[in-house]
Amino acid sequence: MKARVALVLVVLVTAASMSTMFARANHQNSKDGNDVKGMLDIRKVQTFGRNQNPGWRIITRSRMTAKAMRGIGFFMVYLDTFGDSGFDYYALVSSNGAKLQGTLWRDPANKRDRRVGKLPVWRSDKRSVSLGVRLSKMNTGGKDRVDYRWFVKTLFTGNNCRRVCIDRAPNNDALIESNGKPSPAPTDTEEPGFTESPEETPAPDNTESPEASPSPSPTP
Repeated sequence: MKARVALVLVVLVTAASMSTMFARANHQNSKDGNDVKGMLDIRKVQTFGRNQNPGWRIITRSRMTAKAMRGIGFFMVYLDTFGDSGFDYYALVSSNGAKLQGTLWRDPANKRDRRVGKLPVWRSDKRSVSLGVRLSKMNTGGKDRVDYRWFVKTLFTGNNCRRVCIDRAPNNDALIESNGKPSPAPTDTEEPGFTESPEETPAPDNTESPEASPSPSPTP
């Protein structure tokens, strides 16, 4: 009898800890229909990881190899970290012919895209690609910004996609994730004339986006 009670307690404690873990992660996934030609038609996007180190697994309907993707196939994860109408960064997965590689880019509204750094990319099968992003590499909108928006896009040019086949998940919207910051506590009414100084944006390096890399301006 005591053994059964102990087993029940272990199960309950484990379930509670798992429930807390998933609630803290607050991940959202996106399913997509069979709606685009080419081998990069998105079937599903799964999110994983901790709030400050999120990851995305993009699953396609067709098999793909690094050799076949070179110069004609790209995965992109767009991120709105400032909380405005635009998307401020994008993670780009491309192929050098031998393997897939990931980079993070800053996407200013009126300037050329700038490379921020490399990103880890890995694969569990030929129909998916996974990548991770560290939010610490980005300006996340100051202490009052507690979440960010994202969507995924694929670009493919081939025999059935002469004008570039573009797939998006979700199709017409963006999903919201927590960035791990605590929600700001309510404050008293500000004194007249008080203005907070703007957050200083981290200076990216001076590497400009290569002409061949796709950098479309998304419309959320």
